[in-house]
Amino acid sequence: MKKTILSLFIASMALISCERDITTLNDDTKNPATVNPEFTFASAELGLVTQMTSPSVNINIFRFFTQQWSETQYTDESVYNLPKRRVPDNHWNILYAQLLKLEQVKAATNTIADASLKASRIATIEALEIYTYSILVDSYGDVPYSQSIKVDQYPNPAYDDGKAIYVDLIKRADAALALLASTSAGGFGTSDAIFGGDKNKIKAFINSTKLRLGLNLADVDNALAKSTVESAVASGVVLTNADNIGLKFAASGPFVNPIFIEMVSSGRNDFIPSDVYLDAMNAESDPRRASYFTKAPSGQYVGGVYGSENVYGSFSHVNPEILKPDNYAYLFDAAEVNFMLAEAAERGYSVGGAAATYFTNGIKASMDFWGVSAIDRDAYILAHSYAALPGTWKQKIGNEAWIATHNRGFESWEFSRRLDFRVFVKPETRDVPTRLYYPINEGSVNGANRANACVKQWGSVNGDVQGAKVFWDKL
Repeated sequence: MKKTILSLFIASMALISCERDITTLNDDTKNPATVNPEFTFASAELGLVTQMTSPSVNINIFRFFTQQWSETQYTDESVYNLPKRRVPDNHWNILYAQLLKLEQVKAATNTIADASLKASRIATIEALEIYTYSILVDSYGDVPYSQSIKVDQYPNPAYDDGKAIYVDLIKRADAALALLASTSAGGFGTSDAIFGGDKNKIKAFINSTKLRLGLNLADVDNALAKSTVESAVASGVVLTNADNIGLKFAASGPFVNPIFIEMVSSGRNDFIPSDVYLDAMNAESDPRRASYFTKAPSGQYVGGVYGSENVYGSFSHVNPEILKPDNYAYLFDAAEVNFMLAEAAERGYSVGGAAATYFTNGIKASMDFWGVSAIDRDAYILAHSYAALPGTWKQKIGNEAWIATHNRGFESWEFSRRLDFRVFVKPETRDVPTRLYYPINEGSVNGANRANACVKQWGSVNGDVQGAKVFWDKL
């Protein structure tokens, strides 16, 4: 025992002798001056996926915008009371925070001597930045872009035109694809939680982002939309569930699934499926109901009345499989992309297949992903022949995409605004959101630029409302 204590004493004295440089007393060990860029990159990926996945009423309420879920005791979010928790502020701040991280990593990457590794990493960073900026434009309209993350130079950044941002994002996507083609390096490797340094995944992610950018442009610049979509498809998009791109959360610790955090570890019972959503699925005897939800005490699939208070125990609940702490969360999946390709085909774009084929592939990808049996899947597909379904092509594709994007609120909202496939009735007086209004804080810290953006887009500062539309949402 004495020998052990003596050894510890000698070791501690050695450490003290190494600390004779008193300037180290000024070091802030909790806030280091430099951070490993690989850690920062992983942090940005986690922050982005968490924001797009979380059902937290403080940061992400997109599941309510297309009425997939409803609430129980507290209904502010389902009646579209966005100011209640300042969701537009939080969504904005979180996304720009990840962009700042990515720019820090980009600056460090530009000092790498290995040209191949540098190219691979820059392409990976660009893939995530392009995606994140597209989410910001689609959420708000015109946003800070060219000056947005140069905080020292532009503390009050100007708002760039939404379409101009789109045009530049498409150019950046093409440049990133060219960088990928020039390198064989593995990017961020095991530090990359989304792509794992896999060039093919990064390429498919960029092209799938381009596909959505192109489709969103269809009603404002069909020529650019067509060329963008066709080049993305020719280069390679997500087509099968094996190609799905996302991030796997941990089984325990600080990096668990945010859905688990909000719906299990919180001990709260705030969310249930909406009657709007489940009634539509019940009408078609949709076999995905068992994968999405549990049955109510009645033995049926029953959704809570949308926009009203509901007794949690009386209705169906989200399937416990979705609530697991170590689930994947996806930024693109095969069902979503195949439905986008069906839309592209209907718009007359050359995408290598007919709308009916991609429509069926979208349903099949969704059914397979959710573990529906082949017999039930094929029976549903037979009963939902694209040619025989009633309605316009926008209604056919939109309604099936709405069902397939369960638990992916933002993606469902994108289809809703682009295709206008159904009318979501507002439960009270506030408009069903077609955009997020600008953060309240922008009015005080960047008021002139915010005001200019509002006047440009909607003719008045007072046009900054959740019922206004972003530049591509024309119908």
